[in-house]
Amino acid sequence: MPGRPARRGRSNQFASFAYLSRTGQFGRFGARHGHQRGRGSRYEEFPIPQPVASMMETRHGPRRQPSRSGLVARAAMRGYIRWVAQSPDTRGLGTGLAALYPAGQLSHQYLAHDTFTLAAFAPPAALAAWVATYKTHGSPRYSGAIAAITTAVPTWLAVAAHTGVTSLPVLLWYSLAASGLWSAYTWSDVLKQRRRTAEVQARWETIAGLAGLEGSTLLATKTTKVGVRFKVDVGVDGPSGARLERGDLAVQIARCYGIGVDQVQVDQEKKNARILWITIRMRDMWTEEVSHPAVAELAPGQVTAAKGSRSILDGPFVLGTDPETGEDLELVLFDQGGARHVEIVASNGGGKSNVLSNIVQQAAECHDVLVVAIDLGKGVIPSLWGAYLHDKAGVGEEATAVEIFEWIDALLDERAIACAGGTHKPSATAPIVIVVVDEQDTASGYNAEVATQIKPVIAEIHKRGRSGGMVMVTAKQRNVAQHTGDKEGSANAYTTIVGRVANTNEMTKALPDWDKRGCPDMTSYGDGSPGVVLLARQGGSWQAGRTRALHDPDTVKALAAAYGPADATLEPHIAAKLPGYADRHPVPAHATANAGGSGAPADTIRAGADSAPADVPVPGGPSGERAPADEDGWGFDTTNQQEVDQAAHGLVEKIDDYISSAATTPDQPTGLDELFAAEHAIDNTAVPDDARKAILQFLADRGPAGARRSELDDLLQRPNKTTARWLGSLRRNNLIVLAGQGPAARYYLPDHDPTKGHGQ
Repeated sequence: MPGRPARRGRSNQFASFAYLSRTGQFGRFGARHGHQRGRGSRYEEFPIPQPVASMMETRHGPRRQPSRSGLVARAAMRGYIRWVAQSPDTRGLGTGLAALYPAGQLSHQYLAHDTFTLAAFAPPAALAAWVATYKTHGSPRYSGAIAAITTAVPTWLAVAAHTGVTSLPVLLWYSLAASGLWSAYTWSDVLKQRRRTAEVQARWETIAGLAGLEGSTLLATKTTKVGVRFKVDVGVDGPSGARLERGDLAVQIARCYGIGVDQVQVDQEKKNARILWITIRMRDMWTEEVSHPAVAELAPGQVTAAKGSRSILDGPFVLGTDPETGEDLELVLFDQGGARHVEIVASNGGGKSNVLSNIVQQAAECHDVLVVAIDLGKGVIPSLWGAYLHDKAGVGEEATAVEIFEWIDALLDERAIACAGGTHKPSATAPIVIVVVDEQDTASGYNAEVATQIKPVIAEIHKRGRSGGMVMVTAKQRNVAQHTGDKEGSANAYTTIVGRVANTNEMTKALPDWDKRGCPDMTSYGDGSPGVVLLARQGGSWQAGRTRALHDPDTVKALAAAYGPADATLEPHIAAKLPGYADRHPVPAHATANAGGSGAPADTIRAGADSAPADVPVPGGPSGERAPADEDGWGFDTTNQQEVDQAAHGLVEKIDDYISSAATTPDQPTGLDELFAAEHAIDNTAVPDDARKAILQFLADRGPAGARRSELDDLLQRPNKTTARWLGSLRRNNLIVLAGQGPAARYYLPDHDPTKGHGQ
């Protein structure tokens, strides 16, 4: 026989028959030769030689037919498995309760003396079951049913261990208890929700047929608070997800459910072009206002406890809720990566002030945050939150705003030096500074009076405030250069918050790629409800929902008063160097100890106190003497009411006596020429010789580079008001010149005046 040679010791015929018998090819071989294949054994279709048949019986033995009882048991088992698989929770529980009854006899047989030990497992098991199920499902009824079942198991074993299971009362009691537990679990709301989801999935084929998605596959169903979301695989041959998103699929689905078209949203999965998310809102999600927990529980004790109870690093701020999913609207202002700037855009009445109030309220709960608010247009935030804000400037306070931004600019430089290339670590003595600028067009817009002083500082914070712990929060009605001054905010803002806008063009200016991201159009989203906003973050993620209600002025003012001023303070050695900061805020006595290179006066009581006459009475000391400095700079314990009353006693009378003795009315009026001459004499003699020589020598050494005001403050180690008076006197005498405005202003000698020769 041609082909591969047979194995040694076995004939080719025997090998062929053995192979056919082993692989079951006798039936096929017989069928190819005209034999019919029946329901009998496969070996009956081909005549097996007697030697082979005898050998097979010897090796495997005769085939044993299963018994009738075995077939019945197998069929019953398969039927039971299919029956439980249709409802594994309720039917599986019923089976377990039925099997638990005879298990009680085992406990009676072997654990009759450990009944109390068995019963002791019931309370901890019930508590663990309640906590685990409630965290997962959030349903008290479902958690209660699970806890009751978990409690009943060790309780039954303990009872059965004592009584046994053979008596009729025990059987009756167990049957009633098991039926009650089984019913409670079956009728719990979680299982009802599962059944509703199953019904929705079962109806998907009908919906898909009416909507033109016959070839699609339903992958998942997610129930929301206001409806349901379908995750659908549209397949390869059907229309693309982008085409369905732009088409009339939402209209067809709305017709299937009998709802409005705006209640259906179709979104394509970004990472998979075949996946489509269809959101159906069966009820209006904007009917209920999101109440603020701090307002709902407004009590002095509770608010005081919440103030400074957390760090800004503990997690994002919560501004509101997504009514569709119930998720919180989260805003990150500072994390391990540094400061995260925020840009808010909304039309007039679009909810900007409410968003800013929520940000300030969340900041008040942080012990390592200071908030500065500027609103030169309406003064809303400075007026509402003035009792808490560290500094503020409202309507008509442009000069104050410029002073605030001067020390903010200097703080940014000082922290950049202190961080040395790293990221600022917030603490109660080195807090994060949140700079809120509302109505930005009045501060840095093209028509703003102080734009030249404020706009460069806002741009610096946007560009370099991340590592220095300076957060910029700007709010405007339109995101255009005429209102913002530049585009640094749009380029460096980590989060863009968009409220209600007038039209789609304004939406595109606020968030140019909103359509590609799949964000809702804020011209119509929310059905005109107040407080509806969109939070779009870097990276493409976004959330939409409704902010917590903080729009009542009286309520917000009461909340700010309950919080009180922030407890955080700037770094003392940096605070002493900030131009204008000491004029607006108390500086501790040790604040200037390390400022600049040389030592500072240790008896500084309050900023500007050194410029007062030596014999002016100061709280805490007798007339004509300065009170000893303390850590608060007042000379006495400000928290001790007795010391405060003692310091204030007779203070008004002492000041009146000093004024009466310091100035007397001349008999003859002073002429105008005499006043000019006196002013000229004062200007010439106001600056001490050593101070004048130090200033002129320092400017001569700096040459064309000039010197900033803060550098001269460090040189002289005198209060800011004193330094300002000396510099003003030297300028009037043409000994020095000033070039530039705001933070960029520098002092020069006349020979190095950079504006010389530029015309008038």
